[in-house]
Amino acid sequence: MFIIVVGGGKLGTYLARALLEAHHEVVVVEKIERKAQVLAQTLNAEIAQVGDGCDPLVLEEAGAGRADVVIADTGDDEDNLVICLVTKKRFSKPRTIARVNNPKNKQIFEELGIDSVVSGTEIVMNMVAEEVNRARV
Repeated sequence: MFIIVVGGGKLGTYLARALLEAHHEVVVVEKIERKAQVLAQTLNAEIAQVGDGCDPLVLEEAGAGRADVVIADTGDDEDNLVICLVTKKRFSKPRTIARVNNPKNKQIFEELGIDSVVSGTEIVMNMVAEEVNRARV
């Protein structure tokens, strides 16, 4: 599969590495040039593209027209929503996955048609609650 990851932070880097190890074709779009260079060195691959993932031209250059999946993994919920909506409207084919930093935004993303919405905060909260409940037994 061809997958575009928008956001080259810690999570985006781990995600890109895992996808490459699973033999997927990956492009990472990162706003900050230095971060993109570090990402390419870390992964030992020329997969990073510098640009704003909210810009349809940047997404097009990254290959969104042929992508199977576009993952919006920036630290900003609004950017992640824009990335997914632009992908849906402009390129129509790719499945969209968005990371939300504020769990309250999850429902909005789902209502707007984002295919999959992941809240790390919600996942951790649920795991902690489960462990607390297990400790009570």
